[in-house]
Amino acid sequence: MGTRCRVSYLDSRNIEHAVDVTADSLFEAAAVAVRAFREGALMDDLPVAGTELRIAVFPLPVEHRVRLQRVEQWAQTGTVKSPVEMLRRERVRELLAFKNDAVR
Repeated sequence: MGTRCRVSYLDSRNIEHAVDVTADSLFEAAAVAVRAFREGALMDDLPVAGTELRIAVFPLPVEHRVRLQRVEQWAQTGTVKSPVEMLRRERVRELLAFKNDAVR
């Protein structure tokens, strides 16, 4: 089902880019947005590992900030605590176009 979120970042020219996504977790929202940004035809300055992503969760006025590098690290490493977390990690890896290696 997912929750509606707005993910945004500032590029090197201080231009804000934003996209509305639906996701089941904070990192999935970041990954869905990064994929959308990468597929966008109008953008030259895409997010990189050090880019801070702002994630606002609706309808509540909750906002999170996470660097893309942290999302990538979470997707690739760490101990999986449950089947749900394993599925979430696999989804984020898929969205970020990581090689389909098994999550540890």
